[in-house]
Amino acid sequence: MKIHRHIERTSMQAVRCFCGLFIAAILVANSAFAAPPPKATPPFFNVVDYGAHTDGSAPSTEAFRAAIQAAKNAGGGTVYVPAGNYVSGPIEMVSNLTLYIDAGATIHFPATPLPFTPGRQQGIETLTPVPLIGGHDLENVAVEGRGTLTSNNADWMNLHGRVKPAGSDPGSANGPAWEHLLQSLNANKPISEDEYKAAAAELRPSFIRFMNSKNILISGLHFVGSPMWTIHLLYSENAVVENVVIETYPGVHTDGIVVDSSRFVRLSNDYIDTGDDGIVIKSGKDADGLRVNRPTEDVAITNCTVHHAHGAVSIGSEASGSVRNIVANNMTVLDTENGARIKSARGRGGVVEDISFDNWTMENVGEAITVTNYYLMEGETKTSEEQVSKRTPVFRNISMSNMIVNGAKVLIDVEGLPEMPIRNLHISNFIGTGKVGLIGNYSDGLELHNVQLNASSGPAFRVENSSNLELDQVSTRQPLANTPVIRMDNTPGAIVRNNKAFPGTAVFLSAAPGELKKLQLEGNLLGNAQIPTEEKPNPAHNQDPEQRSDR
Repeated sequence: MKIHRHIERTSMQAVRCFCGLFIAAILVANSAFAAPPPKATPPFFNVVDYGAHTDGSAPSTEAFRAAIQAAKNAGGGTVYVPAGNYVSGPIEMVSNLTLYIDAGATIHFPATPLPFTPGRQQGIETLTPVPLIGGHDLENVAVEGRGTLTSNNADWMNLHGRVKPAGSDPGSANGPAWEHLLQSLNANKPISEDEYKAAAAELRPSFIRFMNSKNILISGLHFVGSPMWTIHLLYSENAVVENVVIETYPGVHTDGIVVDSSRFVRLSNDYIDTGDDGIVIKSGKDADGLRVNRPTEDVAITNCTVHHAHGAVSIGSEASGSVRNIVANNMTVLDTENGARIKSARGRGGVVEDISFDNWTMENVGEAITVTNYYLMEGETKTSEEQVSKRTPVFRNISMSNMIVNGAKVLIDVEGLPEMPIRNLHISNFIGTGKVGLIGNYSDGLELHNVQLNASSGPAFRVENSSNLELDQVSTRQPLANTPVIRMDNTPGAIVRNNKAFPGTAVFLSAAPGELKKLQLEGNLLGNAQIPTEEKPNPAHNQDPEQRSDR
């Protein structure tokens, strides 16, 4: 009996325990499907409620200003622009603000003289016109939506035209007062406020510019036309520009996205059709840029298409504050003057280093890869060799890989300085078809791995005045009669290995008299070459880069 009662007690305890667990499970399940607590919606300010004209019949500048001020007074929020056609003057942002321009909304900014504000223009700290949208010393700001922003570059050029070159006058990107300012800065002369104001009067504004700001988002918008640079990130950090469409071609100086002495920037899924550089990395120019000395660093660019630009992705030429840690991957490029472009000049100084461009396709471009220290901006003149100093630009540790080029005037152009060669430029897994193949001059540690250049004129690979050169698995499938595949001048110690001569090759490797013995040839398959190697003078050796026939 005792055993029986013990079993009964044990069974009842088990039942009670099971019932408790079952009820607890039901409570947990119910809580999982319960409605979440209501979220607090951020303040929302419709510009129409503040007097904006949706038919463009009158300027809505004051309505934008009032809505933004209301958001500021509320501690932040969203200023909403519904569908409609608006006309506005400059829109000044504040912290903790989203300017949301909805689908069907178009804001037009007419050309007009603007007030000045401290900023930077073409690498120079100076007074500039206020941007059409933007501000300075801000955080947590966004300009987004599926709307359209427009401005007419030709109208702005009528207000602030540039001076074109004439005779011995190299012209100016802006005007005589601007050129006077540049010359005074480089000569370390004192500059009056009146001189700064005179130069500012010749300048055009950026469309969007954020300066000294952080936590920035620009997303989804469509830009049609621009006064000058379209999106300018200056002295800022933690910025994202994504899913924008920029159509400013053929506008003068209408660079698409300019990252200027900024860091932690991500650019992705953008389409850019512009009259100047598509995406460009800058950090100041000449003496003024060296004085400021703020680099651009830690920038990731991916999944972008660039059309009709001077350069698809450019670094410089204003790189005096240095540029480092830049990645540009998964790029589609067509009808641009240059593809991957790194440019500077004597007098700029600065270091460009740790750069990676990978997985590109390019079609109908001028120069597919350009790495040069001979670039001249408007108003500048040719420089002469000088002793190495802080004015000397330095390029080093650059990788270009997995690129396909269909149609180029020049496939690869590498132009270092005699006093400062380009160091450790590596190009790999590259297939290109064009008029001219590779031209390399004044490099140290230039390496080519698995590179095929199908050029319609000249040697496919032409390298001179270079040390620690390596050509590994390079070839052409379009060998030309009476033309070597590789021409080398003054490249002592160069390694030429694992290369293949295709049928129809006349001369595979040509070098200056007495230089073949200074080269290291390993594992090359040259049976298809009529003449595997030769020594022959090169009349084009040491030709001035600006006098080359392919430029």
